[in-house]
Amino acid sequence: MTRSRVAAGAAVIVTSLLLQATLIGPLTMPAAVSLPAVVVAAVALVDGPATGMSFGFSMGLIADLGSSHPAGILALTWLGLGVLCGKAVDRRSVLGDAVTAGLLCAAASVVAEILLAIVHASGANVGHALLYAVAAALGDFVLALAVVPIARLLLHSERLQAPHPVITELRFKASHV
Repeated sequence: MTRSRVAAGAAVIVTSLLLQATLIGPLTMPAAVSLPAVVVAAVALVDGPATGMSFGFSMGLIADLGSSHPAGILALTWLGLGVLCGKAVDRRSVLGDAVTAGLLCAAASVVAEILLAIVHASGANVGHALLYAVAAALGDFVLALAVVPIARLLLHSERLQAPHPVITELRFKASHV
């Protein structure tokens, strides 16, 4: 993990949570369209399940700590979202990734609402989440159409590219002829 990746990750987390609270959330009410979840999905689709898992947990925990519901719900949900998106098969097209992100983010919002209802969080309503799941999926898909290409561009840039392990020793297996 490089310093520039950590700094960029922190900036993305803060920016997406602020945009969600001030712009996306109020504009898309009552559907649970989530820019932070789409960002987690996009990062996982580009960098794989390990990065998606750690980024999803980090963003979810910060979102949980800034909200009034019990901490850990979004962290757990977005961790799972990062793993599932990182394991997604189609990583060739922006449209395929956007569809994957939209569907999985809508499913994650329903799962989060179910978990919130289980822990008796105020305002949790599973029926409401199921009723607006299609609208949330469409909203997440539209956001993903913009976020996925940006995530690909930034995460494949030379400055933010994931560090590759350096092999310093080669091991050869002796073969008998």
